[in-house]
Amino acid sequence: MLNTRKPKIVQGPEILSKMVGESEANVRALFAEAEAEEKQMGANSGLHMIIMDELDAICKQRGSTNTGTGVHDTVVNQLLSKIDGVEQLNNILIIGMTNRKDMIDDALLRPGRLEIHMEISLPNEQGRVEILNIHTATMKKSGRLDADVDIAELAALTKNFSGAEIEGLVRAAQSTSLNSYVTATSKVEINPEVYKQLKVNRAHFLHSLEHDVQPAFGANIDDLNDYLLYGIIPWSPDISKILQEGDLYAKQAGNSDRTALVSLLLEGENFTGKTALAVKIAINSGFPFTKIITPGKLVELADMAKIRAIYKIFTDAYKSEISCVILDGIESLIEYVPIGMRFNMSMVQTIMTLIKNMPPRGKKLMIIATSSNPGLLKDIGLRQHFTHTMIAPLVQSVSNMADIVETLQVFSREETESLKMQLKEVNLRVGVKKLIDICMTAKQAGDSEAKKATFINLLTRAGGIL
Repeated sequence: MLNTRKPKIVQGPEILSKMVGESEANVRALFAEAEAEEKQMGANSGLHMIIMDELDAICKQRGSTNTGTGVHDTVVNQLLSKIDGVEQLNNILIIGMTNRKDMIDDALLRPGRLEIHMEISLPNEQGRVEILNIHTATMKKSGRLDADVDIAELAALTKNFSGAEIEGLVRAAQSTSLNSYVTATSKVEINPEVYKQLKVNRAHFLHSLEHDVQPAFGANIDDLNDYLLYGIIPWSPDISKILQEGDLYAKQAGNSDRTALVSLLLEGENFTGKTALAVKIAINSGFPFTKIITPGKLVELADMAKIRAIYKIFTDAYKSEISCVILDGIESLIEYVPIGMRFNMSMVQTIMTLIKNMPPRGKKLMIIATSSNPGLLKDIGLRQHFTHTMIAPLVQSVSNMADIVETLQVFSREETESLKMQLKEVNLRVGVKKLIDICMTAKQAGDSEAKKATFINLLTRAGGIL
């Protein structure tokens, strides 16, 4: 566009060297040609361009690394002196690229340096149409794209796909089509006559969408479905009410012009199925970006790494037009220990800030959190920052228990009625998740009487019978 000489393109890590002073020398070498021409020709000097990819690799926040060499700090200092030093150059344009702007030293982003910041966001539906047209142009020209492929339909199905992921989808569809014509014997062969008929059709794209390509900023439904092994059992009107209210809050987050952030706290005792309900609400929302943060996914990380991991998920969410983040088991995320009332205060502050922070202009976010200790959240000042609160109920009636048992097909109808008679005088208090686990164990006990005896025994030991 600028009709200038060929730019210097450098990958960030290429600047770094293990030799003392070599990294700084590599930075100076990038500017040497522009400096020489500026001294020789002054205002008549032509434009020089430097494009630096992976800028965050060399321009980290000064003082943020503990390597002892301080090489990153000196590279940043050298780059600053060249861009905005005493002998400032007026014949050079620097373009830096990064996907971690938060890691770059603040001094480099000030006016007079890399002062213009442009975000290349995820393409909208029209953008995805154009990208798909680019990557299918050759197939169209050669007659290899079937007439049943609707580019507009594919663009609608690829919400939150980046350009690279759309390109990967096209390649995967091509491979799927090619595989149907490959004969694998002692060597891979394609029948030339069959090859003439080869086309990429709609089914190949749909297969690749389902099995081959998942957007990094999308909703991984398979991951979410792992939390719904038994689905949602509508054993009480309260369960249907929670799901209906959750759908209502999701619609508020998605449709309201005055609501950019909706935060929902789903609280209740242990084993009441809070995670499953939260995931079901998230799936029902249909938001293109949905991620779940669980203590298990953070268990191997150090304290600061945990904070960075949570922060990254939220910053990724802000890149989508509308998104949902699930914080599962907040008391575990903040590492709460009842002995001595200990918890990670840095994690508390991080979660509190992320729950309160409004997403960037034009973006919408729904946060769903689960907790088995709402009293703790109130004491540390977290609970009041949620805009809505719902309570997951315990199973407290024999009739509701019988409905769950019958849904799981552990007992026959006659056996279920017999259980109801045996337990009609007792007071029940058990979480549905614990009850399902008891049912699955009792199912292994053998005959009818053994199953009923095992069920009642396990229920009593679990504290479900008062």
